[in-house]
Amino acid sequence: MNEKTRTELINFLKSLTRLVVQSNLYSSGHPQVAEASLEAKKYLEAAAQSENISELVFTLDQNRLLFNGVLLLNSDRVPNSLLNLFKKTSCDSIVFSKDVSKEELVSFPKIIAHKGTPDEFLKNNSIEKIRLIKSLYVKAEKAADNKNQDSKEIKDHQDISKEIKDRSFEDSLKSIVSRLTQDENQQKQIIDALFEKFKSEVEARVNLAVEKIKKEKIKVENDYERTQAVITNIANGVLTVDKNGNVIMMNPQAQAITGKPLKEIAGKKIFDAVNLENQIINIANELKNEGDKKIDTAVSSKGKEELSKTIKNSTALIKNEEGKIVGTISLPTDMAKLQELDRLKDDFISTMTHELRSPLTSIKMALDLISREKLSPGVGNMLNAAIRNSERLNSIISDILDFSKLQSGKMTFNLAENDAAEIAKSAADSMKAWSASKQVPISVSFGEDLPKIYSDKRRTEQILINLLSNSLKFTPSGGKIEINIEKGKDSLSNFVFFSVKDSGCGIKKEEINKIFDKFVQAASGEKVGGTGLGLAITKAMVVMQGGNISVQSEEGKGAVFTFSIPVYKEEEKKEQILPAEKPWWKKLLGI
Repeated sequence: MNEKTRTELINFLKSLTRLVVQSNLYSSGHPQVAEASLEAKKYLEAAAQSENISELVFTLDQNRLLFNGVLLLNSDRVPNSLLNLFKKTSCDSIVFSKDVSKEELVSFPKIIAHKGTPDEFLKNNSIEKIRLIKSLYVKAEKAADNKNQDSKEIKDHQDISKEIKDRSFEDSLKSIVSRLTQDENQQKQIIDALFEKFKSEVEARVNLAVEKIKKEKIKVENDYERTQAVITNIANGVLTVDKNGNVIMMNPQAQAITGKPLKEIAGKKIFDAVNLENQIINIANELKNEGDKKIDTAVSSKGKEELSKTIKNSTALIKNEEGKIVGTISLPTDMAKLQELDRLKDDFISTMTHELRSPLTSIKMALDLISREKLSPGVGNMLNAAIRNSERLNSIISDILDFSKLQSGKMTFNLAENDAAEIAKSAADSMKAWSASKQVPISVSFGEDLPKIYSDKRRTEQILINLLSNSLKFTPSGGKIEINIEKGKDSLSNFVFFSVKDSGCGIKKEEINKIFDKFVQAASGEKVGGTGLGLAITKAMVVMQGGNISVQSEEGKGAVFTFSIPVYKEEEKKEQILPAEKPWWKKLLGI
């Protein structure tokens, strides 16, 4: 069979395959069916003419397709439609006459859907030029030779297998090559070439395997280091045990957690070393690190079940798409208790300050009444000291109460249109008695056409009083305090700026950045009493009105506190007087 015949036969099989599919989908007269049948007939006649034969025999042998006993297609190339045709007809060979008609080619594929026997189908459809044979077709003149050749090949294969069975690879290769040629030089060349080929392929496969192992190793190391980093980040205490679970080392944080020093629990089992009433232990059952077997991943947990459950419920693992642990989310188990304690603290401060303020008010009123009486100089001095201390105590209570309100978000601000100059004058008047007693005058100055401000009048006045009080504390007799008010310029034109300047002891440079922190009193002069909350409260009240506050000072040269309050605008008033949106039920009822 030459190459031309092979091509014609393969084209015939392609056309036949199309015909098998299309004839079972379309009617016999369909154009695609007619076209496929004409092509099949053309290639069939051409192959018969090339081989000068009258019949073409196609045989299926172990899913290999033979033509007149010669291999045409290996099993992996035989179309499924042809395999189904052989299977449905239960035949080994299909014989096509070179004179087969187009109608017979169109009808034949329908045998797949036929319910009866193949012979009945061929007879009923008048198909005479296509026959089905149930015995393998082999060319008569080659059958005996092929059989002898097959027997010889089988025997040779058995001899070679037996010969190389117990030999080394090199000796086996030499034995096989010696059957190809008797020339020793050729044998050596072939063996060297095969060895070189074998070596290069083995090296390539080994390198590929090593590279894969390296990547897996890096991946495992990364997973380990990431998990270690996560665990280390959530725990400061470290306790080391040996392979039997005995304590051998721990850092100070771990000693604080266990409540026992290392010398007391060293060498003891971990479960015996801690107090399981208040602590939970989780430790792997298998502590030995053996590389020749899979590790037991079971973990032992000891401690109160409720405590263990609480800890588990307060921690969540963060995993990536591969299921590897990459982080944690934790809620402190005592968070609820902390929140409750914080609430109790706020309630206590609020109650305590109110309870203290009531008797203090009575004391102040009584002292004021007594001061109106004619008293001896000694008694008068004592009375003045009592009045000053009661005012100081009242100031401390007010600071604590205001700070508590700010922290809890309960301090309210009633923003409205206000006169900045009037607020400043009122604040200065409130401090007049103290400034007179210290001989430190307070002056107020402001520019013309000062705009109204949008603020809470009482809170803004309190801001100024706090700043004036702070200046009076640190300004010696003979000094002075100046309040100045002016409108902002350019980009700051939407604000009015208040400044309180004193000639006191000033503030150290390193203390300026924390002057507005709570419980801080930073000044270069003599220490005075107070809670250290005044400026922290002042800053909070400025910020909550939409402003800002800053300080400039040099040690020994006084200080200037400046804060801003937004300018009042008509739009803000409109926003305030807009009626609130009606709830849905009022809209529904038309109320």
